[in-house]
Amino acid sequence: MKLICAILLCFASSQSLAKLNVMQSLYLADVPAFDTDGSEEFKMTGELGILLAGGNTQGTTLKGKVNATHNMRDWSNQYIANFLYKQNERDVDGEQERVTSAQKIFMSAQSDYKLGDPTRRLFMYGEYEDDRFNQYDYQAALAVGWSEQLWEDEVSEFRYSVGPGYAMSRLNSPEQGEDQMGMIIRAAMEYERKLSDKATFRQFISTEADSDFSRSVSETSLAAKINGSLAMKLSVNMIHNKSPDNLGKSLDTETAVTLVYQFF
Repeated sequence: MKLICAILLCFASSQSLAKLNVMQSLYLADVPAFDTDGSEEFKMTGELGILLAGGNTQGTTLKGKVNATHNMRDWSNQYIANFLYKQNERDVDGEQERVTSAQKIFMSAQSDYKLGDPTRRLFMYGEYEDDRFNQYDYQAALAVGWSEQLWEDEVSEFRYSVGPGYAMSRLNSPEQGEDQMGMIIRAAMEYERKLSDKATFRQFISTEADSDFSRSVSETSLAAKINGSLAMKLSVNMIHNKSPDNLGKSLDTETAVTLVYQFF
C-alpha cells in the first residue's frame, strides 16, 4: 500500500509540473525526439511497462518513470521519478503465496545555471534511492560543478558534467558494517544519435566515487516512435556499487521493453 501511494504521489507531482516551461535536459532524456516547431518550452514524458507471467512461473512486474524539465531565462531544471515493483508466486509452507521480490523508488533533480555561452553551465544535482531488497536503507547524493554540451547537430549530440559532491548510504542494520558518507566526485555523460526519423539511440553513464566507494550507472536505450506522441523503448540498465564491505552482489542489471508517452 505504501508503494502504491508513493507511485501516485510521483505522478501527481509530475502533473503539477505541467504548469512550468520545460526543455529537454542533460540527464536521462530517453525517449525519441518527437517533432516540434522549436517554440514549445514544456516537455513531460511518462513511461510504463507491465509484465504478467503465468504457467509454471507466475508473477507481476511493474516499471514506470516520469521525466519533466523546465527551461527559464537563467536556469534549466530537470526532475525524474521512477519505480520498479515485482511480485512472484512462491511455495511458503506448502502453500502458494505472492511475495514481493523487488521494490525500488528513485528520484533526482538538477538545476543548471546558464553562463554567457548557453552550452556552458554550472549545475546543482541531488538524488535519492530507496531499494527495499539491497543492503542499503537508502542512498543519496548531492553534487555541484560544471556541465557542457560539446556538440549538437541534426544527427547527434554529446553532453557531460563533472564536479565534487557528498554521498550518503545508510545500511539496513549495524551488523552489515558502518554507514558510508563523505566527499565524492560525480561525473556524467550522455550521447544521443538519431538513427532514422523514428528511431533514436541513447547512452547515459554516471559515476560517483571516492577512494573507497563508487556507484556507477549505465543506461542504454533504443526508442522507436509509434506515432507522434507514443514510442516503444528497449533499455538495458546496469548499476554497480563498490564498497570496502563487499556486501551482496555489486552489479544489478535490468532489461526492459516499455511504452513511452509524451504528454507535452
